[in-house]
Amino acid sequence: MNRLDRIVRWSITFVGQLRSLHKLRRNKRPILRYFLAMMTM
Repeated sequence: MNRLDRIVRWSITFVGQLRSLHKLRRNKRPILRYFLAMMTM
């Protein structure tokens, strides 16, 4: 269950970043954020 909880939390933060990217279109390199999110997983 610990692994599942970790995946759920990561997915929630990932969706949060997606929403923040939609709000802030000034960011020209969203790929970097996705890469950092993948590394923090």
